[in-house]
Amino acid sequence: MKKIFGVSSLALFLSLAACNQGNDKEAQLAELKQQQTELQEQIAKLEAELKEEGKGGPVEKKTVPVTVAQVQQNTFRHYVEVQGRVDFDQNVLVSAKVPGVLTGVRVKRGDKVTKGQTMATIDAQVLEQNIAEVRTRLELANVAYERQKNLWDQKIGTEMQFLTAKNNKEALERNLAALQQQRDQFNIKAPVSGVVDDVIPNAGEAVAPGVGIIRVVNTNGGKIVAEVSEAYLTKVSKGDEALVRFPDLNQEITATVDVVSSFINPSSRTFTIELRPKNVEVALRPNLVAVVRIQDYRKEDAIIIPVNLVQRDEKAQYVYVAQKQGERYVATRREVETGVNYQGQVEVLKGLTAQDYIITAGYQSVNEGQPVVFNQESIAQQ
Repeated sequence: MKKIFGVSSLALFLSLAACNQGNDKEAQLAELKQQQTELQEQIAKLEAELKEEGKGGPVEKKTVPVTVAQVQQNTFRHYVEVQGRVDFDQNVLVSAKVPGVLTGVRVKRGDKVTKGQTMATIDAQVLEQNIAEVRTRLELANVAYERQKNLWDQKIGTEMQFLTAKNNKEALERNLAALQQQRDQFNIKAPVSGVVDDVIPNAGEAVAPGVGIIRVVNTNGGKIVAEVSEAYLTKVSKGDEALVRFPDLNQEITATVDVVSSFINPSSRTFTIELRPKNVEVALRPNLVAVVRIQDYRKEDAIIIPVNLVQRDEKAQYVYVAQKQGERYVATRREVETGVNYQGQVEVLKGLTAQDYIITAGYQSVNEGQPVVFNQESIAQQ
């Protein structure tokens, strides 16, 4: 302690002496340099003496508690995410074939129907009267034909009389068949087997061709339809695997891209895709909202870390790993090269191995070579 005090006193004395030498700056500079040399020699001598006494060693860096995790290799997947809806191959809004007034509606929402089943009828009274008239005329024509045929078989009468009776009967038969076909159009029938999803009008209301009145859905042909940006045109292909989540049902299923449209909508700049569910265990409904994630990238045995652990400076990207040195661990900066990232995870292409311990918490407080201690028991210090 006395030696240190003596050095300080000498420095102060020399400084005061230098200040009294007036304006001779060159002399002052030379004297100060001499003082600096003497001070450095004395400091070095004191440090050597303290070192021999076991004192005054280098300042130990503060140990920082951190959380670490061993780097793992796993399958990395990237998905294109779009919103879609549920649809069905047989989702038909049935309309009337002829205009008229409904005389009856035979189904209600939720009813199961088979293909060809009559669901509603339209007033066809005028047509039915025409059918009745033709039937009456046909009955008379049949009687005339049978009699004329008997006479012709007996070689009585002329051939023209027989052919006229036959032609009259056949013409009325064709007329009746045409009227019956027209009459059948006044029955609104189910075009597919399925479930009645909606019934719009009531009996007594007027209907017209082209205006849907009853919706029938066959729930056996469910699919998911989505519009995808043209930016992903080269990334989405038929057969791609996808995950489909239904937010309203809080359920998720797997699906396969079945159709990729070649047409790009000029207004929205999107193209349509259709996906087929695998092993559907969800009760699908028409127009149910679906979030579609299509896998467009996959890599086996990839090194994956949280993207927030990657730091950047003007030179490179880097992370901190805990590296063992002797009996302790120190923080080591490791420059990395990253690839694709998805949902907070990033693929590391270079810089890390599966044996590294990456610092996941506390990395903001460490520097290169900083001693660290683990605040978790999952990894034993070796």
